[in-house]
Amino acid sequence: MRLYRGLKNSYRSELVDPSRLSGTNFTDCPAVALLYAQGSRGVLLVVDIDDEETILPRRIFTASWPEREAQRFILWGGFDDCIAEVFPAKDLRTRLRREGRRNALHAAKARLLRAIVEDKLQQRALRSKLAARSAIADWSDSHEHARVISPER
Repeated sequence: MRLYRGLKNSYRSELVDPSRLSGTNFTDCPAVALLYAQGSRGVLLVVDIDDEETILPRRIFTASWPEREAQRFILWGGFDDCIAEVFPAKDLRTRLRREGRRNALHAAKARLLRAIVEDKLQQRALRSKLAARSAIADWSDSHEHARVISPER
C-alpha cells in the first residue's frame, strides 16, 4: 500500500512521536496530499507499506474524511522505516503545469502523480541494481582478484 502526506516544510523525523500513542494522517491520493504541501518548501512524503509483517505491529487505521473521495489513514507511531521517497512539492506542481494538468480534476492529477512517483522509485531501484552489479564487476576486474583466481604458476 502506498500512502502520501503533504507537508508545508521539509520532513523532520525528530518531530514525529515514535510511541504508539501518536498518529499521523496520510492519504491514498497524491493530489490531495499535494494540496497540503503548500509553499516553496513543501514536500510530498511517500510511504510504502507492503507486507503483513509491517502492517500488523504498526497499527494502521482508516478514518473518515468528509468531502473527499480519497481515503484517510492514520499511522500510529514512527514511520521512518517505511518512507520510500520525499518529493519537493514545487517540482511536482511544475510537472503538473508542464503536462497541462494544473487545473485538472483530482483524479487526473492523481494518475499523473502516481506515475511520477512510480517512475522515480523504479529509477532508484534500477540504479541500486546497477550499482550492485558495478561493485561486483569492479571486484572481479581487480588485479588482486585476478591473481587469486588464476595462479601464475
